[in-house]
Amino acid sequence: MITSLALRARIPVIVALIALMAAGVYALTNLRVQLFPDVDFPLISVSTLYPGADVDTVLADVTLPLEQALAQVPNSVTISSITSPNFSLVIQEFDFGTDMREAERSARELVDALTLPDGVPSFQLARANPEEFPIMQLSVFSDLDFDALHALISAEVLPGVRAVEGVLRADVPLGTQAGVTVTRTNGRPSLSINVLKEADANTIDVSDGVLAEIEAAKGRLPAGVEFVTLMDQGPEIRTSINTLTREVVLGAILAVMVIFAFLLSVRPTVVTSISIPASVLGGLLIMSWQDMSLNIITIGALAIAVGRVVDDSIVVMENIYRHIQAGEARIPAALAATREVTAAITTSTLTTIAVFGPLGFIGGIIGAFFLPFALVVTYSLLASLVIALTVVPVLGSFLIRANERAPEGDTVLQRIYTPILRWSLAHRVWTLLGAAGVFVGSLGLLAGIPVAFITGGEQNILVVEMTAPPGTPIEGTLAQLDEVEAALAALKDEGTVDIYRSQIGATGGGFGPGQGGPGSVDAARILVILGEGVGALETIDVLRGDLAGEGRTIAVSLAGGGGPDGSRMELVLAGEDYAELAATALRIVEALGGLEGLIDVRTAAVPPEALPGGRPAQISRINGRQAVTVTGTITAQNTQGVSRAVDAEVERLGLPDGVQLETSGVFADIEELFSQMIRAMVIGIVLVYAVMMVSQRSLITPFVIILSLPLASIGALGALFITQRSLGLSSLLGLLMLVGLVVTNAIVLIAFVEQLRKRGLSVYDALMEGGRTRLRPILMTAFTTSFALLPLAVFISESAGVVGAELATVVIGGLMTSTMLTLVVIPVIYSLLRRERKPKAVAGASDE
Repeated sequence: MITSLALRARIPVIVALIALMAAGVYALTNLRVQLFPDVDFPLISVSTLYPGADVDTVLADVTLPLEQALAQVPNSVTISSITSPNFSLVIQEFDFGTDMREAERSARELVDALTLPDGVPSFQLARANPEEFPIMQLSVFSDLDFDALHALISAEVLPGVRAVEGVLRADVPLGTQAGVTVTRTNGRPSLSINVLKEADANTIDVSDGVLAEIEAAKGRLPAGVEFVTLMDQGPEIRTSINTLTREVVLGAILAVMVIFAFLLSVRPTVVTSISIPASVLGGLLIMSWQDMSLNIITIGALAIAVGRVVDDSIVVMENIYRHIQAGEARIPAALAATREVTAAITTSTLTTIAVFGPLGFIGGIIGAFFLPFALVVTYSLLASLVIALTVVPVLGSFLIRANERAPEGDTVLQRIYTPILRWSLAHRVWTLLGAAGVFVGSLGLLAGIPVAFITGGEQNILVVEMTAPPGTPIEGTLAQLDEVEAALAALKDEGTVDIYRSQIGATGGGFGPGQGGPGSVDAARILVILGEGVGALETIDVLRGDLAGEGRTIAVSLAGGGGPDGSRMELVLAGEDYAELAATALRIVEALGGLEGLIDVRTAAVPPEALPGGRPAQISRINGRQAVTVTGTITAQNTQGVSRAVDAEVERLGLPDGVQLETSGVFADIEELFSQMIRAMVIGIVLVYAVMMVSQRSLITPFVIILSLPLASIGALGALFITQRSLGLSSLLGLLMLVGLVVTNAIVLIAFVEQLRKRGLSVYDALMEGGRTRLRPILMTAFTTSFALLPLAVFISESAGVVGAELATVVIGGLMTSTMLTLVVIPVIYSLLRRERKPKAVAGASDE
């Protein structure tokens, strides 16, 4: 047995512990740092510049041949395209799990076989892998004309930026290079620089290096050349990591305080607390070995793991402490106590790990993003189990004093708990009815809980879309843009706006912030970065009013923050008849215009009779049919409530024959999210039952333990209802975690009850003795996990991303109710299913 070996080699175990922690610290300092995990998005884009060609020529000569060629690539799900004068963008989407290297190779062969029209230099095919997302976007502007500025930057700035260690590529977007895009920053002509990093580079280091090179380059440039940073992942990552690290440390401190509050002794508290840094550093060491990165998902996983990794050590240490207090010698006590709980903590750890397994296999964006989350938690839990079975007994045998004795009589907790358990076992029907009633009642809280895909903190970037009447020449659009930029300049002087960048025309076909697709000359897209402390939602209304004017329409929305966009409504109408599509889209816009919680409902569709030549300046297609999109910005916290209202309005309007509605945006995200997470929970519960069935060699005992799961939903839903936090990605992840966490307490209790029964105790006596004995470690594990997550639930900022307040709120609420009810309800269920012996009578009470 591993514990016996460890106790026979106590000094080597301590040396190994020190080496593990040192190696973990070294691994921490050498891990790659980036914003998100490496996710191979199943997307391919083909962008094509066709200078001087009208929209029909681009469609016929470029877009349609590309669509037909790409349709031959295996595993294709969707092919969509946007065609405008001078530019074509085709995007192909595949199933997650598709071999994208092979898909890219196949697509490239098919595209390269096409004959290029005269005037088209080449097709630009790109795969949406993490390496294709810029980590920085800079804007350069001066009084020089575009060609002179482009030549200056290409000669004096780009070579130095490209030489920065870790930079993969630094260039000017395709559309800007070709001169088909008009770009202005703060009202002055400008060009953009996109910086991409190498796959194994540290984002923060690359960001710092590029900014340092830009500062050095300024000395070589003429006066009047200015740089502004539009997007930089470096500071964002640094803030996110610092925030989560602070919460990890604070949570660990609170967990240690809880342990001391229960044990009231420094030595066992120190022994138990060692498992927190040792387990986390052990997990980091495995992450380094697996070439994983530190990002908001993996750091969040470590923050969550802090509360759980100490549980195994608590159970072992509490049992060792109890044996030594009973008068046993330290080394035999450490060995006997650890053996007594080895099966229980091993099973509970494996069940928790089993819960996270489905995250890596449910598919879609959720599975892709949260596989690293599952792996990091698994690595930390495995490390915590090994430490609990080796390091904790060794340190306990050294540090727990033999002269410590348990106080005579019951503890305060036992005096409170014993009569409650005795009453519950004597009134089993009433106990179960009460628990069932509370559970059913908690389901009613769902109606009052907001539902959203993902919640985030206040953003400071808005996107303004200015549209002139169809057919407006670029000179007219620029005149309208002059008026809009004048209003933005006034807001900049007030401090409301910090930076604004305007673009007209095609920007390029890459991926990432600012890498838009084709744009017509009668529309402009303006990126607005707000001043420090300015609220985005409040400013939306300000911009809509200040930027409005005759001859243009203005729409303002929140910019995506680099992750899933939880505020964008998108309805896609597909069909063959553009006139019918446009009419339907305009009716939907009118119907949704006054919907509460939804703003800036708009469509680019225009009736053919209002278009020059009866044809739109920009043609969208999806899977071979024309498409028109209706978009809007959701401001309500309850996204699902807005979704229901939108569905009701669309159903009331009805769709004509030949027009099909495809819901996308956040509504489709929510539908997919709930489907995938429910599937993950079901698979997780099955795996948990299977692990317990194998480890305990029983069908009934695991069934009893599984019945503790509904008890967690009572507190989880209650906590969300009280705090009015959303039921979405973060909270569903918390519910999935609860499946593994809740059964831990039931396993610790029932495993000991089974041991007592093997010693000859009746079911009743074993439940009473087991409950009283395991009361302290069960409460300790629940409270340490909850207090470790308390900083995430209370103090967390938007920098924590998806692993934040909702997840912690769900876990804390679920653990509190499940722990309290597990100590009462699970013994009752066990007594009903295990009737080998008749329970002892209780004076003054009747059974059932």
